[in-house]
Amino acid sequence: MPKKKKVSDLALSVAAQANNVGNYIERRDPVLATQALELLAEGESINTIRAKTGMKWETICRLKTRHRAALDERRAMLAEDALDIAEGLRLLQKEKMRMLAEDPEQLARTNIRDLTLPWGIANDKFLSAMGENKVVVEHKAQAPSLEDAMKAIEEARAKLKAGSLEAIVKPVEKTN
Repeated sequence: MPKKKKVSDLALSVAAQANNVGNYIERRDPVLATQALELLAEGESINTIRAKTGMKWETICRLKTRHRAALDERRAMLAEDALDIAEGLRLLQKEKMRMLAEDPEQLARTNIRDLTLPWGIANDKFLSAMGENKVVVEHKAQAPSLEDAMKAIEEARAKLKAGSLEAIVKPVEKTN
């Protein structure tokens, strides 16, 4: 007996919407509607979805609005899958680190960059998870204010005057 394919919540949501009155994409092309919703759930941009499906921007936005709950549920499932994968890879990395630490010859052949880059990424993710990885953006005006410019000019004039010698100059009359 053939194995039944599990129907996604997005496909069920499309099927439920297809029975509504109107000329919705769910009624006209449920497979395309489901494909667009899957792409939305995976985080693709509307422009990317337009390019892949040929759907109009407005159609994708309306589709997104009508299936908000199903999209949220699908995104939660995708996030959980990503967390499972990340945890599995973390465990494999720990095992590989243990194996590398127990084999001095292999450790000697390992480039330090091959250890530093993953360490930096892992450290960054750790700090982010702990809420310690904060970036402060400070905006400063590049041009000085008029008052600052005038003050700088006056200071420069005073500095020049202090370092200069006073010379008395008399005009010379021309004789014939």
